[in-house]
Amino acid sequence: MVLFVLSPLIGEIVGAAFRFSYLAQPLRAVAILCFYGAGVLLIREVARRRGLNGWGLLSLAVAFGVLEEGLGLQTIFNPQGMDGETVYGRALEVNWLWAVVVTGYHAVWSIVIPIVLTHLIFPAQRHTAWLSRSMLTVVAAVFAVGFAVFVFISLVRSDFRLSAWQIIGGVAAVIILVWSAGRCGRPWDGMSTKRCPTAATVGWVGFGAGLAWLMLYVVAFIGSPAPFLVWTLAALLFAAAVAGILRQWVARPGWSRRHQLNGCLGAVLALWLFGLFLVANGGRTDDVVFHFVVLAATTVGYLWLRGRTRPASPDADAHPGDPAVAP
Repeated sequence: MVLFVLSPLIGEIVGAAFRFSYLAQPLRAVAILCFYGAGVLLIREVARRRGLNGWGLLSLAVAFGVLEEGLGLQTIFNPQGMDGETVYGRALEVNWLWAVVVTGYHAVWSIVIPIVLTHLIFPAQRHTAWLSRSMLTVVAAVFAVGFAVFVFISLVRSDFRLSAWQIIGGVAAVIILVWSAGRCGRPWDGMSTKRCPTAATVGWVGFGAGLAWLMLYVVAFIGSPAPFLVWTLAALLFAAAVAGILRQWVARPGWSRRHQLNGCLGAVLALWLFGLFLVANGGRTDDVVFHFVVLAATTVGYLWLRGRTRPASPDADAHPGDPAVAP
């Protein structure tokens, strides 16, 4: 239940994609809760049952983003976004820069961070499956309901309709990503002899990398004199570089639960700051006040969880291939 709630909380509320004023849209709230909550549970369960390493988990998380934004809300293909805004970087009926930015966002903030935080809260249960076969079926059904509501919302809010080729391309992308995830079952081998950075350093890197990624949202809608292909390739290279750095850090002696917690906190605070920018421009006082309530709750949650993690004590029973530890 904690994981079920954490995914929509971090993925939607911290970043102000869903705000206090949106409570008047109960259908949207239901869609977010069902799709995000059930989706992250399914991904975590598949990763655990199949013994996937961090790359496998990340591939499933990206597939989640493609399914939501490509086939559900259809923003990857819609030339006018969800609210009539023009999307920068469109070619061959695809919003390429937006596709990279939004799928990366969902992979990190909607899937990976909630899983890592839940494993930190319940460390003794992180190596086991959590759902029985019957519950797995129920969760899959909830996920399907959430997806169906997203499709309904998209059809109501926009006149845009996916073409047959866009549907085929989106489905193919999801299938390839899921297939690729299944090829990432071997645990990461070897431990580095280099010194592990401090937990504070990991937190600052999480904050800086998160904020840099979220700034790409601005480029995706405002545009830039540089060709969108340059921005898209730069975003992909930046994501690969950050993932590679985290992969190396995970393998170093001294990597601990405190490092994981601080890295998550940095990325979440970057998302909160970006959300503050959005609600401030929205002009509604209730949304701004609620956003600071979210910050207070985040701070309390971090301090509580920080008290449960020791500063320099690596997980004795963790290994680099564990999705709880891997970036």
